[in-house]
Parts: sequence; C-alpha cells; structure tokens
Amino acid sequence: MNRFEPLTILSALAATTRHIGLVATVTVSYTEPFQVARQFASLDHISGGRAGWNVVTSWLSGTADNFSKGEHLPHAVRYRIAKEHIEVVKGLWDSWEDDAFAYNKQKGEFFTPGKLHTLDHKGEFFSVKGPLNIARSPQGQPVIFQAGTSEAGRTFAAGNSDAIFVHAESLDEARAYYQDLKQRAKGFGRDPYALSILPGIRPIVGRDEAEVESR
Repeated sequence: MNRFEPLTILSALAATTRHIGLVATVTVSYTEPFQVARQFASLDHISGGRAGWNVVTSWLSGTADNFSKGEHLPHAVRYRIAKEHIEVVKGLWDSWEDDAFAYNKQKGEFFTPGKLHTLDHKGEFFSVKGPLNIARSPQGQPVIFQAGTSEAGRTFAAGNSDAIFVHAESLDEARAYYQDLKQRAKGFGRDPYALSILPGIRPIVGRDEAEVESR
C-alpha cells in the first residue's frame, strides 16, 4: 500500500484544482516548526490560499523507530510539544506583514524593515530565531484542523484549531462533543462560533450502491 507524502500530493493537486481546500496531516512530534511553517506557507502560495494543516501528535509508538528517536514520548508530553510547536509555526507565518516587500529600486529598498518581525523563540522544546524565508502567504495563517478526543486533545483543539473533526459513535455523543468544544473555546477567550466542528467521515466511492457495498 502506498502512503504518499501529503504535501507533495497536495502541491500537485493545487495545479489541477481551483476551489477545494488542501489539507495535509503533519505530526508535531517528529517535525521542526520552521520546516512545517515553510511547507504550509509554500502550499498556500502555490494553491492561491487553500492550504490547511491537520495537526497530529502521532499515537503509534513505533513511529519513533523511523525518526532516530529513542522513545515515543508520553501523551501529555506530546501535547506540550504540540502547544509550543504550533505557537512557533504561527509566529513564523507572521514574520512578514502583507505589504512588507517594497521592491523600491529608486530607494534601494527591498522590504520595509518595520514590517519584518523576527520571532526569536526559545522554549522548552524548540529554539527558533526566524524569520520565515517566505513572504506572507495569501491566507497569512493557513487553516488549522485537529481531531482531539482526549482531555489534552480537546483542550489543545479548542485553543488552537479553526476546525475540528468529530469521531462519535452516536448523534448524542457528537452533540456532547460539540457543546464541550464550544465551551472550551469560549474559555480561551475565543468566539465559539468561529470554531467549526465537522463530522469525521470516510466516504466509499462507487458507481452505485451495490459497488459501494461490495467494497
């Protein structure tokens, strides 16, 4: 089974589509914030402002074996990493203001210094000076998706996400999740109605119902 690298696939799709959002799942546990910020800013430019990032912490313990890590960190630690990681990424996305690049040949001014913001982040897990070496993308801040169900996951999603997937076994469970996430978002001082909560579905595509059932 081929599991192609998502950002490569979405960059190709960006060239052949015009309207759909292009959301890639990328872990925070085995990536660097500068790398992630650069990848999604690039996709946002290439797609004309359609990039989104589905943030995950990687739950499979064996993942560590593929990234030169001695161990798969505990759940609580991974969410501490996630919080800092996304703060750094968002900070890097704000490195340049929309009109930072003047391109003024007469004045010899490539960009306006006051519109450049160097992050200079030093935290528990990451040290990132910045700025990002890409101009501000069409969205500025690509859309953040998450699907946390644990206590830490829900808190992280409510505080950082623009949209959240619901994985529920019943309508009542989905409604309870919806209300819980809206309240948590409000607790962060966010407008709860600005947080989109979406059903997590896996469509099976076929020519008719019989073909779908056969799959």
